[in-house]
Amino acid sequence: MPPDLSVIIPVYNRGEVIRYTLESVRRASVGLNVETIIVDDGSSPPTAELLARLGWTPTRLIRQANQGLLFARLAGLAHATGRNVLFLDSDDLVGSDKFRLQLTAMDTADAQISYTDTARCTLEGDYDSLTPTPDAPARETTDGTEFCIVVQPAPHSPIFRTAWLQQVVGNAFIPPSPLYNSVAEIWFYHNAAPHRSCAIHVPRAHSIIGRHPGIRLTDHWEKLGVASLAVMEAFARHCPDLPESARARRLVGEKAFRSWRALPRDFSPEFSERLVGLWRRLAPGPSPALGGRGFQALSRLTGPERAARMLRRFQAGSYKRCRTMSDTEFAHLLHALPPP
Repeated sequence: MPPDLSVIIPVYNRGEVIRYTLESVRRASVGLNVETIIVDDGSSPPTAELLARLGWTPTRLIRQANQGLLFARLAGLAHATGRNVLFLDSDDLVGSDKFRLQLTAMDTADAQISYTDTARCTLEGDYDSLTPTPDAPARETTDGTEFCIVVQPAPHSPIFRTAWLQQVVGNAFIPPSPLYNSVAEIWFYHNAAPHRSCAIHVPRAHSIIGRHPGIRLTDHWEKLGVASLAVMEAFARHCPDLPESARARRLVGEKAFRSWRALPRDFSPEFSERLVGLWRRLAPGPSPALGGRGFQALSRLTGPERAARMLRRFQAGSYKRCRTMSDTEFAHLLHALPPP
């Protein structure tokens, strides 16, 4: 019998905060057949030494030259033998009931995807003293396309049917690239979006984001924004314009429009225009998904793009309040992308 679940944990110079992650997996695995696949993405010293100090023996330890998060997850997925698969970052935790509840929900609904709400906690002290603080509940949907493009939860929230996800990856129309490493889950979501699937939401915060003094990818929203733009532009270039992919294309275009509206008013004009360009290409025209009542009323008079530009002047904040990098650093990231 194959394992119930394959838990794939990429590791790159993480340090001992991974002990919290591993302990959470141990507790959630009770009563289930769970394989753990740790992918050492070129850590120095090798992750095997850290695991030995922690007394943890994974089902499979893969060591590769440093290639980044996306490629580490792909390496783990290629070796997964469980019926289901979860990608877990090496500084995030799972609730003790997460595996059991999500797998049961998937079997009951015959779903390809299950996901939960999230919480956050500081990783310090004994495991039993950790106190997670719940985030707002995730949007509920049973539609896989909406899940992939609109919901887009934290990467350690969803559990996927392994065979379904391996088929998605095997037929990926967006080739993997180091450009997408910081948003590896977004790459998976966009490749999966046109495929028919059922998602099931399991309430309560069973996925826990770990806070600690080390570096997290989420420390620089601009970096995540550029990588997400790269994925969306690759989607627009490569996703077949067919009836079965029409809804996914529309949702990506609407997502780009909403992302543009949420930017600081004085943020990079080039980045802003590339987001608007995605909407023009994939989902031009009015839609209730582009904004609330006030926006819709103005949009009926002026059109969506003009309405958004007018409202951004008054509603969007200043970039200086949320800046995490210099203009030079951001320009370097943006100019590394292929032309839109």
